[in-house]
Amino acid sequence: MAGALSELIRLVLRKDYPDLDLGEVRVLLLEAAGFLLAPYPSTLREAARRSLEKKGVELIFDAKVDEVTARTIRLADGREIGAGTVVWTAGVRASDLGAAIGVELGRQARVKVESTLQLPGHPAVFVIGDLAGAIAGGVALPMLIPVAMQEGRRVAATISDITANGGATAFRYKDPGMMATIGRNSAVAELGRVRLSGFLGWLMWLFVHLVNVVSFRSRILVLINWAWDYLFYDRPIRLIVRAGDDRPE
Repeated sequence: MAGALSELIRLVLRKDYPDLDLGEVRVLLLEAAGFLLAPYPSTLREAARRSLEKKGVELIFDAKVDEVTARTIRLADGREIGAGTVVWTAGVRASDLGAAIGVELGRQARVKVESTLQLPGHPAVFVIGDLAGAIAGGVALPMLIPVAMQEGRRVAATISDITANGGATAFRYKDPGMMATIGRNSAVAELGRVRLSGFLGWLMWLFVHLVNVVSFRSRILVLINWAWDYLFYDRPIRLIVRAGDDRPE
């Protein structure tokens, strides 16, 4: 998000609003930990930090937010930072459905499930996706699309087995790797033993996302749109600014 905002300001708004004084604009990234991208290895974390700094993003680590007001951000250590716009990206939380039905919840309001993704005490009920607090190797699986897709396929197969007088089978997650794009020409990727950063990581991110587009026609259209945006520094997003009131007093 920080990388995208920086590029939106420097590459797009500069064209749309040539009179805008970009010297007054700062993009700050506040991180409660002492590093970025906790799930990634240290080499990729450092690559992400360097990439953001090159894009003009100011990084402030060990900055746990205590309070956000209309004009300031107050940190837990007492520091205050002036801010006109705040974008909150502090993670996700499961749907309130789990709490509404009165089942046992774990961290992030996720429903505790058996290894088969069945609800304890209710074998006819399965929980998948972000709501499922599935465990692998003693650690809760991340709330990511690959996890939800694999859980969905496993539960579908389990239901088919049960209807054929079979039994439920434990869910085994196969980690396809992780990727994070930092902006134009920059990303970090960990796919098994392969670790990429910078331009190569960005190319891998593009390739993986393009391959997962459903149809060949859609892939071509997506590729054309990406190429257009890349070559002409264009974005489909535009800001709508309310016109001033020109009526005489």
